[in-house]
Amino acid sequence: MRRSEVLFLYDVKWGNPNGDPLDENKPRMDEATSTLIVTDVRLKRTIRDYLQNACNETLWVTGEAVSPKNRLKELELKVPDKGEGKLEQLMRELYEKCIDVRLFGAVVPAVERGAMETSLTGPVQFRYGRSLHRVKWEFIQGTAAFLSKEGAEQRSFREEYVVPYVLIAFYGVVNDLAAKDTGLRDEDIGKMYKAMWFGTKNLITRSKMEQTPRLLLIVEYKDGVKFHHGELDYLVRVESEKDDFELRDVTDFKLQVGDLIDSLSTIKEKIEKIRFAVDKRLKTVCGQEEGSMETFLGKVVNNVEELKLE
Repeated sequence: MRRSEVLFLYDVKWGNPNGDPLDENKPRMDEATSTLIVTDVRLKRTIRDYLQNACNETLWVTGEAVSPKNRLKELELKVPDKGEGKLEQLMRELYEKCIDVRLFGAVVPAVERGAMETSLTGPVQFRYGRSLHRVKWEFIQGTAAFLSKEGAEQRSFREEYVVPYVLIAFYGVVNDLAAKDTGLRDEDIGKMYKAMWFGTKNLITRSKMEQTPRLLLIVEYKDGVKFHHGELDYLVRVESEKDDFELRDVTDFKLQVGDLIDSLSTIKEKIEKIRFAVDKRLKTVCGQEEGSMETFLGKVVNNVEELKLE
């Protein structure tokens, strides 16, 4: 397995990408820049749900409220007794059984009484996602389906916060060194990319309706290269004649990738290949030139491969 970097873009229409339960479930915002924030936990939940429901994979973190010890029982594993090598044995069993442990690591119960739980870092890490433009949320009130109480004449009101449109970028790294520790396989990574793309599209809930993947880019480095570029999400930007707050669809702007292409070109000798998937409605420009992502990526390296996400 080679070290890789991941850039993932998706958009949301009239929804709440990641509400904050401690703040009336409002969309998470960076107030200083008026940009929207999505936690890495939200993206990992999307990935996990798809792996479980579409790929029939076993998960360590299912989304259910359960203690680590009880989850071990559900997996027919047990907290090891005190002893040298017991925790390592448990982790090997978890790595083998649970794809999300191989991907993201895990929190495992303490072996000794009174000891704290052990947190193990996984090879796949994502930074918080952020919008590539300024965003305003809208406060919407509506009438609920039922009366507020028995005998009342009026139904209660519901309140919600939504954003009319937002394009979100996530950046991540696949660490080949940590992958050796968890036994991460190439096929696991392939399933994760499918889960990012189709899992996002399949979030068909009231607050997550109309989430559409627009671009998935994987920069894969050569064998033995212990390097990553970093900040790929800061090398793309939205260009539009409309104000940020007026954006309502992917056709309202073009994605400027000139800085990304120029920057990756400076490290092209380290890159083995670049893989990508792109939505046909996303328009891309490199400097003043409008064209396809495949054409632009071909300026960096010859080995460019379109992902077959089927």
